[in-house]
Amino acid sequence: MKTLSAYLSDTPVFTYELTIRVNSKNYLERIIAFEKDFLRMGEESGLFVAVPFKTEVNLRLEPLLEKYEKERFLSLEQRKTEALTLLNFEESKYFRNRVAYLGLDVRGAEFEDGHPIAPVDVFDPLELLAARKMMEIVPGASLPYEDLMDEFYWEEYLSVRIRSSASIWLEELVDAEGRQVDNSAVAERVTPLLNGFLKELRALAERENGGLKLLDAFSGLVTGEGVLVGGEVRM
Repeated sequence: MKTLSAYLSDTPVFTYELTIRVNSKNYLERIIAFEKDFLRMGEESGLFVAVPFKTEVNLRLEPLLEKYEKERFLSLEQRKTEALTLLNFEESKYFRNRVAYLGLDVRGAEFEDGHPIAPVDVFDPLELLAARKMMEIVPGASLPYEDLMDEFYWEEYLSVRIRSSASIWLEELVDAEGRQVDNSAVAERVTPLLNGFLKELRALAERENGGLKLLDAFSGLVTGEGVLVGGEVRM
């Protein structure tokens, strides 16, 4: 059985940039609300798994979100020694390392050699480390506290990049010998999940006066709206 990390590419297949706009009056409320919505969406789609399974224990997301909200509020309030960032879960004791891997359930799907694909083994450190490149969250440049003085009104765009170095989304691949490989059976299964997530994420960002745009793509199948399957962006 092959693992998802076996389909990693040497270069990013796509990079999308997500932005929201905040100001001195609403940044605490808007950042926290956006991040909680992102975690809910990621958990629902399986693209960013916020709560991994432990041995015979399935942690629930909502109680952790309540703790995260309090944690994040204190972090932002005490930002004089930090910087203002978006989706920087590495600073959270509740979600550190819990939104860093792909959770797609592709059991039953098959690749070109007929071997079924296995989901990421979250108990294998090497597999988990490799799987991070399947879908990465890369926070944008931090905004220093001294540039955001409390006594003055300010507005800023916060950004984060959504990047994947996995070719699993593409219906056509090129193997090590340069031959075209039909990956449509797998792409038809997993890519609509990605496209649906991107659509919801774009709508969420636009409600915060921001957006989601394609920064770069390794394949012509990747568009600003998502990845093409059968010539269209399926969801």
